[in-house]
Amino acid sequence: MGGVSTDSGGKGGRKSVDQQVNMVPFIDLLISLIAFLLMTAVWVQSGTLEAQQPAGAPSADSTPQEPVEQLKIFVRPNEIAVGMSQADTHNIANGPQQWDQLRAKLREKRNANRQQREVWVSPDSAVNYNTIVRVMDVVYEIWAEGQSNPDFRELVTIRFL
Repeated sequence: MGGVSTDSGGKGGRKSVDQQVNMVPFIDLLISLIAFLLMTAVWVQSGTLEAQQPAGAPSADSTPQEPVEQLKIFVRPNEIAVGMSQADTHNIANGPQQWDQLRAKLREKRNANRQQREVWVSPDSAVNYNTIVRVMDVVYEIWAEGQSNPDFRELVTIRFL
């Protein structure tokens, strides 16, 4: 068993104080902390998601621009809504055909406006992370269709509301 001796020597007629400090619990604690730190470091690297923020806010003296129609995808726990405006929104319920319906709707929106290079995603706080990533993958897939050398970062920008 590992230990540390704190022997005082016992000189001068005093009683020798010899204690054993058990080092095994201390070593166990250090190993647990190292394992925790390693797992955290790996998770931070693998859990990153590339997302772009708007370049900058307009200055106070700039003229307001006309509102541009933006393709928005609202990701909710029980459905996904796609549309350019509130009246144009198409709801896709969860189910076995959900991703095919999302592809079809995004393909329709992409073909209607080929200049559309920006998609806004608004996830609900109750939606799983995997669902948000899957929606992003579908957007990249649709915008990369028909491209000879698809670099999705140049084809479409996904922003979050």
